[in-house]
Amino acid sequence: MPGKTTVHGFVIFGFVLFGLFAARAQAQSTRDSPTRVRTQSFDVAYRVNEAALPLDSVQLWYTRDGAKTWELFGADDDRQSPVTFHAAGEGLVGFFFVLTNATGASSAAPADGTDAHHWAMVDYTVPVVQLHPLRATAVMGERVIQVRWTAIDTQLAQRPIRLEYRLSPDATWVAASREPLANTGRFDWRIPTGVSGPVAMRVTVTDLGDNRIESGEQSIEASTEPAPVIRTSNGPAAMMGSHIAVDDSTIPGSRRARQRIEELLAEAEEHRKSGDNVRGIARLREAIRLDPHLTDAFTGMASMLRTVGDHDRALNAYDIALKQRPAMRDALLGSALVLRDQKKYGAAAERLRTVLRYDAKDAESWMNLGDVAIFQGDELLALECYTRATQIDPTAEKIIVEATERLAMMSKSATFRGSND
Repeated sequence: MPGKTTVHGFVIFGFVLFGLFAARAQAQSTRDSPTRVRTQSFDVAYRVNEAALPLDSVQLWYTRDGAKTWELFGADDDRQSPVTFHAAGEGLVGFFFVLTNATGASSAAPADGTDAHHWAMVDYTVPVVQLHPLRATAVMGERVIQVRWTAIDTQLAQRPIRLEYRLSPDATWVAASREPLANTGRFDWRIPTGVSGPVAMRVTVTDLGDNRIESGEQSIEASTEPAPVIRTSNGPAAMMGSHIAVDDSTIPGSRRARQRIEELLAEAEEHRKSGDNVRGIARLREAIRLDPHLTDAFTGMASMLRTVGDHDRALNAYDIALKQRPAMRDALLGSALVLRDQKKYGAAAERLRTVLRYDAKDAESWMNLGDVAIFQGDELLALECYTRATQIDPTAEKIIVEATERLAMMSKSATFRGSND
């Protein structure tokens, strides 16, 4: 797990000017060249000239839609750099500071369209990669190894793939292409002259946050001669290919692989029902290796990981599911609960609000947003959320009962406090 990152670049120069102190940011990043951050929580640093001290307040504003709209993240209570920012999700984030002292504010709060002082690309989820079985064949008389892979990440560069090979377990890995490859999922590697015998290959994927992951290696026998040209009766020449025998249950998309996935998902569900989450997680991991696009499997695995207390891996699995389906309700709600468990209440609240933007009648999300508000000390917001949870969906009977109980507890607590005033 990477350590905490500090985003630098906010340098505020204070001086008196017509009753205000002017602010200027020395931009060390732009929207096209942001600071790369690989953690969900990181520090945003600022610096103030002695002439501007003491400060009365420091506000940090942020945008996640390219400065179209802005939201107040909060105030820096001690008015000393840095401010710790919790990102509710991945992507490009812009920051804007508003500082005040006795002479006034450094600027007005950022309006819709105001450019950011600083930009950061937040990407804390490691990509998912699977290298499929290799196939040796021939193309135009040349020996070729067909390499196929699946790489999943919503924040990949134009050429995020590095393909490497080695000729023995002790040999050094060598780049199979001069330049990184686009994520096309396929590459036909022409075997260099003189290379024969077993060849191992692997794929490395790098995302915009500079997170890297290597696939497991696959091996194949490289023949000494290209496959012979066979003349067919219906015209063009065909190249006779060869490939090593593999268990077809490991070939993505094959009938046997689909059957195996169904078996694994069924076994995982049985383990979940019996409370054996460790075995359920193992079955889902195996299914995902066969098909990394199993979004529901990522979500199910995340839920079981949360149950066994592995919050970091649970959140990572939820984030992968959201990369595949950004509006997935179960992944948004589940990840919000993990963030709440980790006491990252601001990030949890933002994910719950995302659920409610998709479905304003989601009573469970209203109730959980009320719980988060309680943890944040905002009883008025909690009261509003619990009340909505009891009224928004008459069919959510269980949630209505739970939210009503919470309202009763709040009322009792308020009465108790009042009697002691």
